[in-house]
Amino acid sequence: MTQRVQWAHDLVRLEIVLWDHVDSRLKEAHGLSLASFETLWVLKDREMARVGDLARELRITMGGASKLADRVRATGLIERAVDPADRRATQIALTAEGRAMLAAATATYDAAMAELLDGVISDDELSVTQDVITRLLRDPAR
Repeated sequence: MTQRVQWAHDLVRLEIVLWDHVDSRLKEAHGLSLASFETLWVLKDREMARVGDLARELRITMGGASKLADRVRATGLIERAVDPADRRATQIALTAEGRAMLAAATATYDAAMAELLDGVISDDELSVTQDVITRLLRDPAR
């Protein structure tokens, strides 16, 4: 294999390890899946967002984002409303309960990541890695 193929192969495996670890910690501590957390995280700095924004941010289909939003809404963590500017679109927003859950779950998420990363990657390496990830996600189809 070429170095790029091995890098991508390992990166996908790492994503699975991270997902499984954080997902189990969030479920244990809060009864919250990582997919639901990701929905809350996308909304954390927004007053309202369209379901399409959620789909783009999470890189999932519109149908998948709609179903995910419905599942999270059923838990009372987000609310859904018709977009007044486009009645065909739906907007979503965090509820007060959703904001509280996000704060608690973020601490759990951070602790779960510390379990995996502390002693393996330095803060400087983490910053460099984050910069690379951010650049790659900015334009993945280059």
